[in-house]
Amino acid sequence: MQIKNEKLIILGHSGSGKTYLSNKLIEKGLKPCLKWATRPLRSGEDKNTYNFVTDKEFLEGIDNELLITHESFNVTPKDSDPQKWYYGITKEEFENSQLFIMTTGEYNLLQFNEEERKKCFVVFLDIDRSIRESRLYHREDKNDSIKRRLDSDEIDFNGFSDYDLRITDPDFTADDIYELMD
Repeated sequence: MQIKNEKLIILGHSGSGKTYLSNKLIEKGLKPCLKWATRPLRSGEDKNTYNFVTDKEFLEGIDNELLITHESFNVTPKDSDPQKWYYGITKEEFENSQLFIMTTGEYNLLQFNEEERKKCFVVFLDIDRSIRESRLYHREDKNDSIKRRLDSDEIDFNGFSDYDLRITDPDFTADDIYELMD
């Protein structure tokens, strides 16, 4: 197996295949980042997907400057009151990991210098909305509105252009992406 030196950052709309791609690249030996999250577990996830923490722990992490990037989302899960969910990456995880799934908000907060950016391979999964919507409905996520997520993604990714590879084919393979990394 070929050793890769770059950090691989995956960005994409909801339902674009970020977790699928991440899992395939983990099988190839890339070490994933365990992002902090305060939201509930989704169908098909396990506790190896995120480091699930309480709101209090997350906010203390911000106060203690443990996080290199973070953001929050206001959501209204089905049959529930509005909530705020937090996501973030600790400085330690960023240093010790090679594979990241990020939002545009998290990515933009990284504030790379030119040399740091050269050490990253950024992949943007830009899959057609109708395909992503179908995938999300089949996943049967019960803890967030699919329409809210899709509409929010349209805003978040509008004008996003800081990537090394843009994928529009919903049948992409991890092998092709892995081979393009240094």
